[in-house]
Amino acid sequence: MTRLAFTGVAVGGGAVRSVSAGSAVCRRGGVSVGAAAATVGRSGCACARDCVGRTQRGGCTAPCCHRKFGRRGAVVTRMAASDSSELEKQIEMLEKVLKEQDAKLERLETIKEQEYASKMVLADESTLIGGATDPRMEELFKQNREWAASVLEKDPEFFNKLKDGQSPEILWIGCSDSRVPANQILNMMPGEVFVHRNIGNCVIHTDLNCLSVMEYSIKYLKVNRLIVCGHYNCGAVKAAMTDMKFGVIDNWLRHIRDVRRAHAKELAAIEDEDKRYRRLCELHLMEQFQNVCSTTIVQNAWDEGHDLTVHALIFDTADGSLKDFGMAAADPSSVSTIYRVPQSA
Repeated sequence: MTRLAFTGVAVGGGAVRSVSAGSAVCRRGGVSVGAAAATVGRSGCACARDCVGRTQRGGCTAPCCHRKFGRRGAVVTRMAASDSSELEKQIEMLEKVLKEQDAKLERLETIKEQEYASKMVLADESTLIGGATDPRMEELFKQNREWAASVLEKDPEFFNKLKDGQSPEILWIGCSDSRVPANQILNMMPGEVFVHRNIGNCVIHTDLNCLSVMEYSIKYLKVNRLIVCGHYNCGAVKAAMTDMKFGVIDNWLRHIRDVRRAHAKELAAIEDEDKRYRRLCELHLMEQFQNVCSTTIVQNAWDEGHDLTVHALIFDTADGSLKDFGMAAADPSSVSTIYRVPQSA
């Protein structure tokens, strides 16, 4: 229903309606004639405009009036010839207004679509450039369409199944490094692995982001394998080996520097810088593995009998290989006694 507030006219379903008192009615035709208003129904009298004028001349010959009032037509009472003329003018005016409003609405919709595509207006009236104005995005959309088409070619029902939910068996905690994408490394499809990534694949007992991912995947998705994956040539580990200042990230790298401090003697004994770098990547992975096992989330899962195994893997960007670091835990015995909390307070 479109309301033209300034005219007092309501428009909808193909009908124009204006309400006034003291009207005469052609009941079959659905035409109500008042001092300054008319109601015309889509299913109303086909002679809506002419019926009134004809009755002033002795009767309407339209079939819709024949059936109700006889061959000589309907007699409209208390209506002057000037009222008939006024009705004609009002109907014409309403049709004109309707056309103008339809045109305005169409223009407004077009403008809104263009504005939405070009920018997003924020609460403080600042704007963000939308993707539609960035020609580089079209290539990404093209690649997405090609990928989706290739998936459907292999499995026409893939996305129909994907939209119904997920049931991954693996939680992957890895590095944000663009060279270490979980699904591609494991050659697994969307829906098969739950992923958390951050700079340096750190598992910190105060990081609510990582802990929330762990709890959700273990408690609700019921994953049964948790993979902590480090990688060689890690930029975060490399930065933590230096004494350089990088900015806010230094507070995050502190966790890797703690590993460096804890194993300072071993690292100092390695003369080759590349080997020392690789060793710190491994030591850091070992520490994150222990951090995962020490969380109350994993301990509670084990205490409740949940089938969960934690693995430590390392990825080599030099050859694309994923290597088992030889560390796995499936029960609380892997947790240091310092961090073990088997009983409730």
